[in-house]
Amino acid sequence: MRAHSNEGTKGTIRIVETVRRPGADAPTTHQRARYALTSRVGRETELADLKARAAAPNGQILTLTGPVGVGKSRLASALFEQICGDFADGGRYVELDTLSLEDTDADGGLARAVAQALELAPGAAGGTPLDLLREYLGGRDFLLVLDCGNRPPHGIAELWEAVAAAARRLCLLTVGTRVLGMYGEHRVPLFPLAVPTPHDTADLGRLGQVDSVRLLVDRTKAVRPGFRLTQENRETVAKLCQMLDGLPLSIELAASRLKVSSPRALLDELSTDAETGPGAGVGDGVDALGLPPSAVELLVRLAVFTESFGVAEAAGVFELPLDATRQALEEMVDHSALLTEEQCDGSIRFWMLRRSRAQALEHLRRQDALGPVRADHAVFFIRQLHSIRRQLEGPRQTAALEQFGHWHQDVLAALEFLVEEGNGEAVATLATAAQPYWLLRGEVESATHWLSEALRLGVERVRVRLATLEALGEALLLDHDPAGARPWLDEALTAYTELADGPGIATVRRHLARLAQLERDLPAAENLLTLVLADLDPRGGGQWCRGAVLARLAEVRRDRGDAASASRHVTEAVRLFERMEDTRSAARAKLTLAGLLGTQGDYERAEQLACRALLLLHDRGDLPEVARGLAVLAELLTHKYGRTAAVWERAARLLGASDALRRRVGDTLAGQPEAVSRTLLGQVSERMGRSAFDTAWQEGGRCTPDEAVALALALIEPAEHQPRPTDLVGSLTRREHEVAMLVTEGLTNREVARRLGIAEWTAVNHMRKVMQKLGCTSRVQVAGRMLRPLDAAAPAAAAGR
Repeated sequence: MRAHSNEGTKGTIRIVETVRRPGADAPTTHQRARYALTSRVGRETELADLKARAAAPNGQILTLTGPVGVGKSRLASALFEQICGDFADGGRYVELDTLSLEDTDADGGLARAVAQALELAPGAAGGTPLDLLREYLGGRDFLLVLDCGNRPPHGIAELWEAVAAAARRLCLLTVGTRVLGMYGEHRVPLFPLAVPTPHDTADLGRLGQVDSVRLLVDRTKAVRPGFRLTQENRETVAKLCQMLDGLPLSIELAASRLKVSSPRALLDELSTDAETGPGAGVGDGVDALGLPPSAVELLVRLAVFTESFGVAEAAGVFELPLDATRQALEEMVDHSALLTEEQCDGSIRFWMLRRSRAQALEHLRRQDALGPVRADHAVFFIRQLHSIRRQLEGPRQTAALEQFGHWHQDVLAALEFLVEEGNGEAVATLATAAQPYWLLRGEVESATHWLSEALRLGVERVRVRLATLEALGEALLLDHDPAGARPWLDEALTAYTELADGPGIATVRRHLARLAQLERDLPAAENLLTLVLADLDPRGGGQWCRGAVLARLAEVRRDRGDAASASRHVTEAVRLFERMEDTRSAARAKLTLAGLLGTQGDYERAEQLACRALLLLHDRGDLPEVARGLAVLAELLTHKYGRTAAVWERAARLLGASDALRRRVGDTLAGQPEAVSRTLLGQVSERMGRSAFDTAWQEGGRCTPDEAVALALALIEPAEHQPRPTDLVGSLTRREHEVAMLVTEGLTNREVARRLGIAEWTAVNHMRKVMQKLGCTSRVQVAGRMLRPLDAAAPAAAAGR
């Protein structure tokens, strides 16, 4: 083996080792990767995928693309190191941006540079560089990596077409920000590392597993061995990774600065520093991205979207033809100016790196174009939210909620702009359209804040003002502020009465009935709801309103001790909602029905109803009703399984989780008997002992909604039916074993269902059976048992034999 430095075309071809394999006729040329001594955190999956693609028997052309700083060259170097030896005739890694290419050639000197990198000298008969490459690669099994760096990939497609047929197997991997745009090319996009979500940040252990955080901690320890991720610095570290877009190069540069700086100090510096990462921004000109001026102009305006956006949103905001917009976005993706995000339904959303977006917004600001673009953005979302609002009451409610989830940050940005402009009517119009989504998501404070801002700025149009008063009153009720809600609702009722607006009167009276229920004035609540029912035309529309009134009246009648009437009303409400395919409202009503069945001793049916309703409400993201569902199930569990200490502990944890969630997202527990009353709390506390109860209550309060729902749905069996300590995993069916193993990966019930192609309720039932067979009461215990299959008693028994 010999090593030498190979220089050519006035550039550097990295260190080369030449190795002759036993029995081989040709040498293997192999370049040592310059990144070998640094970690490749978070790229294990991408590296494995590239290796599998490169191993194709007949050769192929791969294009590794991504924004500057995402780690393309490092990944390509790692790939070259690991698979070059799998090619009989070796390979070569050529860094094109270190070479001086001759522009006199049609391909910009690419073929000449590659030929010189391979040490190919013209023969006596001469010949073009392409002739030399065809002759060299003839019959060979070879890996060629062309790292373009910041250079456009000019000439590579022509090079491939000229030489690929001559080789026995040729794998050509190009590395750069742009695709080649040729037939047969396999694009392999490299995305930034995952950055922490709020859920990740809340849990130190979970945060430490996020790839961007792992890389930051790993590289910081290399220069500062005592550095650790702690409870004190976790939020700052998470914000650093988010600010740096998860770009490995940016993270490594930040880690080097942490050698003598604290995470907080560095975050403050970066917050005021426009240059938060490497690479060209979208405001730096056409040459920086290789896009035509018209595409750059659109790209700059796309920065108005705060997070991701789809083709329809981009076309709608700027009033562009859909096909032209799709084509422009495709071009931007091909140049790594935009990144893509796959959706569960097969669609794609686009997003821009934070730094690029900041530069684009500054560019718009300098051109005095930011205001008009933000105005178009706000008008679009006002129109869109009103167009899908009615979908919340029908079969498309899941799609509507997912759409709002995509739009939420853009809606908030639009509201901020409209407030800055002092446009109260536009703020009111957008905020009233967003209000039902906020209430579902448990973001009552957002609803009350923006609706109040609209009224502060002034709303002159009568209908817009009435809709704002009604929406604000409802939000304040959910926020358990009946005193604050009353004046707005009273004003709305007076105005609707003067206008003889029957639907408006019915809606406000329904809210006032809820207010009376909160104040424990049950006769007033019943009177208001009875008036609404009397005024509704049974032959006309308003069936959803009728169902909502019956569901509320059922709660009031239940609280007044008339369980039979309450059951009739809520059953009718469920029927109406299901006829309209409003599964969310039906699930809400079923929670009330489950509570009534529990008081009548029908625990089996009550538990089934409550579990199904809770699962659906959790799936819809209806967090206030999830809080109520946890409380209802806590009560049912104590009635049905209240003979064991574990049940009382679970009830305490569920009540603690319900209380914490209710205080965070809003109160729907008005009039809920027993479930959170002092009677039940006192009973649970007495059975457990005050100290144990407080501990369980606090543990429940720390649960995420996902964890609390999983706890509520876990199967409980009497102690005498618990499995004996043996090889319990072997008792699982094949499907149950699949479900349990996916739980060890941290998947939710919904994710398990999607992975296996089954209904979510089916996945829940499998999970309940798994818990029963394994004797577990939580998903964490299931994961632990599956990772350590034999019960702890088994080794001891074996040792005894």
